[in-house]
This record gives sequence, C-alpha cells and structure tokens, in this order.
Amino acid sequence: MPTIGSHNPVITPAKIGIDTEGPKNPFDLARRYEGKASASLDYSKLTGQLFFVHTDGGVWVVRYAPISKEDRYGGSVVLARDLSMNDYQDGDLVSVEGEVIADKVKLPLGGALYRAAKVSLVEKGQ
Repeated sequence: MPTIGSHNPVITPAKIGIDTEGPKNPFDLARRYEGKASASLDYSKLTGQLFFVHTDGGVWVVRYAPISKEDRYGGSVVLARDLSMNDYQDGDLVSVEGEVIADKVKLPLGGALYRAAKVSLVEKGQ
C-alpha cells in the first residue's frame, strides 16, 4: 500500500491509449474509411461513406472527408434523388461520379446538392 509522500505515477487516459476527444459524431467518416475516402479537385469523382438521413422524406449523404478536415462543402454532399439507391445501405463505402448542382441544400446537414450519374459499391458497411 502506498504511503503518503511516496511517488506513484498517475495514469491518464492519454497514457493508456484511450481517445480523449469525446464521442465521435455519428455523421463523421468511419475511421476504417479515412485512407480510402477522397474527392477529385472538381468534385466529379467522390469516394465516401453513405449515410441515410431521415429528414425531408429521407436523403442519402456521401461523406468523403472527416468533419475535422477543411473542405469547400464540409466533406460531404447530399445526393439528388435521381438514382435508385436500393442496392446500398447506410455505412457502405461508395464511389460516385457526377456534379455539384447547388452549393448548399436547405437541410440541417448543409453540404452541397450532388447529381450522381453513377454510384458503385467499393466496400460493404458493417
């Protein structure tokens, strides 16, 4: 048993590898996709994680960069409803080709409205 005045090391969360940044935002990019997600300079090709958001009748969001990264569109776009997304699930990593058609949507998510010409599955979400 330690005595008063003896030197006992203090173990802090940082010293034992616990994340001290608080809870992860549920709409942030999964850590397993961070090295795979990307956007071309003109945003015509994106690779990112799909999120289904139950607002405004339901919309799909593609997050191609972590929330903490500086990006013109905040690291995500909202997909226009012109393609069927029946083959995809929340959490899937997808490749999307298309174009930004509006700089900001009128949803709490923000982000740009994106018209996807093609969506391809890269990796199934877990």
